[in-house]
Amino acid sequence: MSNVLNSGEKLIAKEGDVTAGDLKVNDAYDLYIVQTTDDNYILIVFMKLQFFFKDHGKEKWTEIEKDDFINNLEAAVKNVWGHNRVLKTLSDGKQVTLQYRFENKKGGFMMDHWEITVHKIPFADFRQSCVYTFFGNVSLDSEDLTFVNKPHGQQRGGVHEFGHMLGLGDEYLNTSSYKTVYDSIMNNGEKTYDRHFRFLNEWLDKQLKKKKIN
Repeated sequence: MSNVLNSGEKLIAKEGDVTAGDLKVNDAYDLYIVQTTDDNYILIVFMKLQFFFKDHGKEKWTEIEKDDFINNLEAAVKNVWGHNRVLKTLSDGKQVTLQYRFENKKGGFMMDHWEITVHKIPFADFRQSCVYTFFGNVSLDSEDLTFVNKPHGQQRGGVHEFGHMLGLGDEYLNTSSYKTVYDSIMNNGEKTYDRHFRFLNEWLDKQLKKKKIN
């Protein structure tokens, strides 16, 4: 836990290896509620991510490129997925904000939440990316942090796939109630909506009620 919480943060509640979202993703992440030194609160979504970088033919990763991909993926995820978003304002005016925290490792062995294989492909090329929720595996490529044109918007594949890691399903499918909400991150764009945080909010409310914090 020491590598998750920052100095001065007081643990209020925790659940490890959460089964997450509508997809019921097993061992998706850990959840923490902490109280900060100013008596506000943070809901932390913590993931252990193990990265494997795979070369293909003449397309080979450098160590700098590997580090840049990990750092840029984390930055993009936090930017789109509501890092420091206010989830709840309490009766005394204190707030609960959302933060994503990661422990990243290249290769080796790790008791991870997600094992992410990143394939090196030519610039502007395409390879299908996906999340295997049952196995906790993710397949990405070196172009997944580049905006690509979709039928109704622009999107980065890595940021969209992170939504599946949170337990969210695709919204561009004919079976989705949000099929025409094209700017959604789980559709063709990169906008998040309140519904994307429903599972986190439900867990938060349940834990706050247990602790008599309102």
